Amino acid sequence: MSDVPPIADAELTRRVSLYAGVPLTPLPLRFADSANWLWRSEELSPKLYKLARTGAEDDPFWRGMRDLFGVDRWRHAHELPALAGSLPQHLPLAPLPLTWLGRLQGAPLWSLPWRQAPAARMDTAFAGQLGRQLRRLHRDTLPGWGHPAGEVHPLDAWPQAAWAFVSSHSGLDAAQLADLAWPLPSRAVWSLPDLRPDQFLRGGLDGYWADWEALVWAPLEFDLCLLELILEGAAQREAFVDAYGAEHLPPLDRYRAGMRAVILALGVLGPQSVTLQAHPHWL
Repeated sequence: MSDVPPIADAELTRRVSLYAGVPLTPLPLRFADSANWLWRSEELSPKLYKLARTGAEDDPFWRGMRDLFGVDRWRHAHELPALAGSLPQHLPLAPLPLTWLGRLQGAPLWSLPWRQAPAARMDTAFAGQLGRQLRRLHRDTLPGWGHPAGEVHPLDAWPQAAWAFVSSHSGLDAAQLADLAWPLPSRAVWSLPDLRPDQFLRGGLDGYWADWEALVWAPLEFDLCLLELILEGAAQREAFVDAYGAEHLPPLDRYRAGMRAVILALGVLGPQSVTLQAHPHWL
C-alpha cells in the first residue's frame, strides 16, 4: 500500500472549481479511506470544500451508520447542515457551520469556513475539553435514538437493534454473541460515532468542531463507552472526569462489552484488529 496520502486529481479539481465558481487547491487526505475529497478555496475569505468520496456501499463505517442509525449522508446531504443549529448553544468546541452546495455528478458537495489551525491531539488538556463538551451535549435528553433527519426509535428498541446489528456486521459466532448483553439504556443524547481528536481544531479561545457530519442520537452509555476508547492514560481520564463531573457518569459495567461490540462492528477504528474488550475501563 502506498504511503502517499490521497489527493484530488487535476481534472476533479477543475470540475469542482467550475461548479463552485472559485479557484481551489486540493488538500492531501489524512487517511486512505477518508470519506471526502478536500480543497481550500483561493479567495479573500477562504473556505474548505468537501466532496463525498465514498458512499454507504463502499465505506464500512457509513454502511454501518446507515444500517444502525438510519443516516445516509448521500440521501440526507442537504439536511446535515441543520444539525449544527440543533445542538446545545455555547458549546466549548463550537461546530463550524456547514453549507450545502448541491451535487456534482451525484456526489454531495459542502463548504465550511477555513480555519488556519492545527488538528487537536489527545492529551490531558484536550481530554478536559472533551469533558466540558460532552457534559454540555449530554445535558439534554433527546426523544429517542437514530437520526433527526430520518427515523427515531424509542430506547426500548435499542437492545434488539444492537444485537441484530452486531450479529450481521461483526463476524462474531453464536457463542461470542451469547456472552454479550445490551441492557435498556438510560436516555438518548447527541453522539459522534467516529469521535477522534482530529475532528477538532485548536484555535480561538477553546477550539473548533470541524467534522461533525456523522452526528446521531444515541444512548448515553454508547457515547461514554466510545469516549472511553480514545482515552490514553490515567491523567487523561482524570481530566475528562473532572470536567464532565463524576456525579453525572452512569455505571457502565453492564453496558461496556455490548457497546464495544457495536463500536467495533461500526468500523470506527477502520481495519484495525485490536481487541476492544482489552481496553482499560477508564469510566
